[in-house]
Amino acid sequence: MKSATVSFGQRLFPDAVEAAFGLAASADLLLAVGSSLVVHPAAGLPVVALGNGARLVIVNAEPTPYDELADVVVRGGAGRVLTEAVDAVLG
Repeated sequence: MKSATVSFGQRLFPDAVEAAFGLAASADLLLAVGSSLVVHPAAGLPVVALGNGARLVIVNAEPTPYDELADVVVRGGAGRVLTEAVDAVLG
């Protein structure tokens, strides 16, 4: 039994890639979490979203090529940062 995941170097599911780009094109906000944003095609999602007027938030431990274009950049591990964000929102 294999889960529906893709490991580095494996081919992405074409339908999932197409759906992701369609959603990015219509998004108001794109959250890029835990990604270096250097591996394509996923690294192209922020470009599509920004090109259609979306805001971009990046949560990553290291700098990315899109940091200067982002509305918000948060440095840190995704698990910690997202947990703290949810806790702050829910009080």
